[in-house]
Amino acid sequence: MLLWRDIILLTIGIETFLAVVRSKSLSKAAGELHVAQTTVSQRLKVLENEIGIIVIERGKGIKQIRLTLAGEEFYRLAEQWSSIWRETKMLQAMGPRLSLVVGSVDSLNSYVLPQVYRAINKHNPPIMLEIHTSHSVDLYAEVESRHIHVAFVLREMVHPNVNVTKCFITPMVVLRPATTVEQESTIIQPSELDSNHELYMPWGQQGFKIWHEHWWDPLSPSRIRVDSTHLLLNLLKDPLQWAIVPMWIASEAIKGGNYFIYQLSDPPPNFICYKLTHKNPTSLTRRVLEIFDQYLLSVNC
Repeated sequence: MLLWRDIILLTIGIETFLAVVRSKSLSKAAGELHVAQTTVSQRLKVLENEIGIIVIERGKGIKQIRLTLAGEEFYRLAEQWSSIWRETKMLQAMGPRLSLVVGSVDSLNSYVLPQVYRAINKHNPPIMLEIHTSHSVDLYAEVESRHIHVAFVLREMVHPNVNVTKCFITPMVVLRPATTVEQESTIIQPSELDSNHELYMPWGQQGFKIWHEHWWDPLSPSRIRVDSTHLLLNLLKDPLQWAIVPMWIASEAIKGGNYFIYQLSDPPPNFICYKLTHKNPTSLTRRVLEIFDQYLLSVNC
């Protein structure tokens, strides 16, 4: 059983280890920590004895700090420990505080959620907000492990400790660069669109994939496939090009650029985003999630 003194010693060793990794030098780490180089070496040995693995390669001819394979794996854990320690010290100094960790796929974090973040940043009392961008599968795991309090994903999956609810339901539309020619119609048939000029983004939903393969040969894929909304809009400049996107992305795009939006005569299924939360949040987390949900209503979630 670890005593508080043991935890402090272990934390000192971990912070020393992280300083060595950052600086790639025992001497530079010593300068950063304001201790002698021999103290750095001693702390590393104590740390290795405590955790039972060698984290730094040692031997003649090794001039630059190199991590062992075990050390590379421990580095991730060391960063997590350091983060938890900092939060513990803040809890001691400030007491319980409202904080929220939000995770989301790139497209939602870029084009939908910023207005929520701006609103919650003005909340009183202040809420400490931490924002992560990741893939749907990874976000499920992060919510289940309680590293993230609420997440927004594009795929519906089953995880035993994760609540999944539908959010941000919107139609899919065609987005094209505007030309000097006026837009004759706001409705377009899929057969009118040349797949050679499509910027294809899969959107992570099976219904969209099935619909897309119905209209365009899956054996003749689009010339350009992207996995980033920012990249898609940066590439969508040629008047012949087109992309199928959720309406909220198209609406945001025309605010900052010259585009036409077309409804599809035979559209794919509506785009659906899912909100994830843990089934058993702490009382403080439940409280801040209730506040967050109030701000979510402003974007019709």
